[in-house]
Amino acid sequence: MSNVMKIKQTRALLFSSIMFLLIWAGVCLADNKVIVLPVENPIMLEIETAAFEKALADDVNEGPALILVEIDTPGGQIDYAKRMCAAITQSGGKCKIIAFIKGGQYGGALSAGAAVAFACNKIYMAKNTVIGAATLVTLSKDEKDKQRNYGEVIDEKLSSAWRAYLASLAQQNDRPGLLARAMVDRNIDVVEVNQQGSRLFIEPMNRKPEQQVVRTWNKSGSLVTLTAEEAVNCTIADGLVQSRDELLKQLQLADANVVVENKMANARKELQIIERRADEIRKSLDLKEKQIKYPQPAPKALSILRGAKADFENLKTLAQKYPDLHYNVKQLEEVINTISADYENAVRETRSRK
Repeated sequence: MSNVMKIKQTRALLFSSIMFLLIWAGVCLADNKVIVLPVENPIMLEIETAAFEKALADDVNEGPALILVEIDTPGGQIDYAKRMCAAITQSGGKCKIIAFIKGGQYGGALSAGAAVAFACNKIYMAKNTVIGAATLVTLSKDEKDKQRNYGEVIDEKLSSAWRAYLASLAQQNDRPGLLARAMVDRNIDVVEVNQQGSRLFIEPMNRKPEQQVVRTWNKSGSLVTLTAEEAVNCTIADGLVQSRDELLKQLQLADANVVVENKMANARKELQIIERRADEIRKSLDLKEKQIKYPQPAPKALSILRGAKADFENLKTLAQKYPDLHYNVKQLEEVINTISADYENAVRETRSRK
């Protein structure tokens, strides 16, 4: 074999070895990555919900060792919470998704926040945090309209569906479904009984004579809200930790590369910028409204109408892209059509005077 051929073979082997090492290193880095996804505000914004869905989908595809959903929220709209839960449960089991109820401004995972925690594979809680009080309080606009139209009947239907949904989330990860239901319905009594060494959480009316009551977890008239210690004791939560670092140590990921996902925070900042832009447009419209009240030369009046139409069209564009602005797009379209008609009439009148 010639020296040239030997050199080529050596280069090929060296290249293959380098590529193998790079691929292996990439896999190891991914396996040792922990992605933190914070849920730290009321669950009230569509833009944050969409950002959560996008972030989770992207993060799962990176193949990390773990996705840590860090929760500190008073809850929010159930439609947004359900979307977040669906994003978690439909991730396909590509990696573990663990909830860490870290505490802070809101003190835990309350209401819709409890649902997000239930959707995760495991739940860990910091001391002095709570989980529960998931009664149906905050409604989306559509649900408010339904309740206004149908009163208590639809309210009970929504509450019943929410109870069943929370119980289902809890049970899919072997958590007591009845305790989850009692976080929504203050009319549910919950006792823990021992049956041949097994722990069961049941309503007292369903207790059999041979079942010994170990503890009463809830009495009618109150909603279940559990401290971290209580949540671990009744198997709603899987562990009690002081911090994220302690949790990662327990999970044998103390040396992991921790990456904090910022898509939700960026989405909130984006909305704040858009809200300021919408405020500027409204101020511009207020000025034009004041101007048009007074007699104006025809060219000036036409200019005001053109400007008003442009402002409303910009507002409509923002409203279509950002539902959190809470503008009625149909009403904006009607206003735009009215201004267009007024403008055409003004143009015709101006021409007829010449």
